[in-house]
Amino acid sequence: MAYVKQNIFVDGVSGTIAKQMTLKVRKGKTVMCAKRGPDTVPPTARQLVARDKFEDALSYAVEAIADPVKKLMYAAAAEGGQTAYNVAFKDAATFPKIILINTEQYNGAIGDMITIAVKNVVRVQSVKVRMLSATGTELEQGEAMPGDRMSYWKYAATVANPTLPGTRILVTVTDLPGNVTDAERVIR
Repeated sequence: MAYVKQNIFVDGVSGTIAKQMTLKVRKGKTVMCAKRGPDTVPPTARQLVARDKFEDALSYAVEAIADPVKKLMYAAAAEGGQTAYNVAFKDAATFPKIILINTEQYNGAIGDMITIAVKNVVRVQSVKVRMLSATGTELEQGEAMPGDRMSYWKYAATVANPTLPGTRILVTVTDLPGNVTDAERVIR
């Protein structure tokens, strides 16, 4: 193992060169060592899951940039040196986040609004809402509609709910690659 000192060409570089040597950065120093051989230990369950997730994201990114509409959408979201492919890959590898389930405008009347704030790499495909009574009986379910901005979705109640305390609002968000995130809010 050799340490690289004052060489601006390889300082901070990591990777394999000519299938013979490997450069690594350890504790801020660039280290040169022999190329690592094949794994002798079988992968763990977590490693296999990570590999599958990587392959799924790879497949989605290839499929997405083959679609001209999706490619334009992902290209518009690219920043810095990113490509549409990079953004599509990140979108497939990242699950959407439910930031907020706002029930301040929901008083149990038909037409009352529930606002859901979501965050995703590009945009969310759908937001589904289910409402359950305090006893677990389903009151209603349906699709939320995009609000003024793509990160806010609105759901208008279709059934009157006279007993608000204990009502559970279940939200399911799905993004373009098919990643699904669930959240719940209980009205007190």
